[in-house]
Amino acid sequence: MQAFQEYPCPNCGSELNYDAEKRSLKCLHCGAVFAIRPSTEVIEEKNIGIFKDAETIPIAPVRVVVYRCSKCGQETQEPGDVAFFECRSCGNNVLNPAAYATRSISPAGIIPFKISKQDALDRFTQWIGKGFWNDGDLKKLSLADKLEGHYVPFWTFDCQTENHWAGYSGRYYYETVRRRNASGQEVTEQVRHTDWTWRSGSFERFFDDVLVCGNKSVPQDRINDVYPYLLNDVVVFDDEYLLGWNARAYDKDLSETYRLARTIMDGKIEAEAISRLAEDTYRDLQVQTDYSGETFKQIILPVWLCRYLFKGKTYQFIINGQTGAISGTKPLSVSKIATAVIIVLVIIIAVYLFSKSG
Repeated sequence: MQAFQEYPCPNCGSELNYDAEKRSLKCLHCGAVFAIRPSTEVIEEKNIGIFKDAETIPIAPVRVVVYRCSKCGQETQEPGDVAFFECRSCGNNVLNPAAYATRSISPAGIIPFKISKQDALDRFTQWIGKGFWNDGDLKKLSLADKLEGHYVPFWTFDCQTENHWAGYSGRYYYETVRRRNASGQEVTEQVRHTDWTWRSGSFERFFDDVLVCGNKSVPQDRINDVYPYLLNDVVVFDDEYLLGWNARAYDKDLSETYRLARTIMDGKIEAEAISRLAEDTYRDLQVQTDYSGETFKQIILPVWLCRYLFKGKTYQFIINGQTGAISGTKPLSVSKIATAVIIVLVIIIAVYLFSKSG
């Protein structure tokens, strides 16, 4: 039988939510605040070799779970990988601790929300107001119902690398030559040449906490825009932090995210090799990397997500729930752009007419 957990307020029996401003549980009715007891456990990295092969097995289909509310008796159905939900009848808060057990690897740590909903909305208002070409009408649109806080699963990867590089380093030098131009006049010019020298070397680099998103609904390139997360703030995972927030298990497994992490590492290794090889330019770069001490962990990070419709088009933005960094697409003002185009055309026509009259 599914083991659901409810967290009624000890004072009044109403629902408790994790409050980003209080950094504690807060009663939605009486306002009482209750601290979450910090864990004394240590978050440990796991050897990736033990799990990597097992994680190539596809994630099994998630079954639907049924919760019968202890307050109103009504049933609510949710996917089994959803960690927090509310009774669809009375709104009673429910945690589903088994959600993360639907995957072979459970979260080790979490960064609780620090940016409240109102703070996120205020940051959006400031952000959308920056830029002359933005559509100012968006400030009048209420997005409170569309902005949602999500606890998103991430993977972090650590790795020691030893890198051997080789290639041709190019140094520019210039030769003065004389020639005749189209008018028959003799002129001099500087012609650039490249002196190529074969070079090689090696360096070590340690990668600490390469961060890869484990949720397909949050594109990696979008989440990159609101990095960094301050991972020193990661605490031992406790599902009480999930109360009142959207949360579900990962749908990008270890093998998939590990390949992306390797791509990120390889890109940085190549950039460092180029910086060591190139004088002015380079060619035929070869890099060989040996990886060792590869470890990982799964953590849960806070993200504000919003998708909204504005003047017939869909836009979205994302806010880092720890630092408040924001990124997204902004509606452009059609009237401002049209006015600018008209002004440019008028200037071009005026210049043309003035030149003709002269």
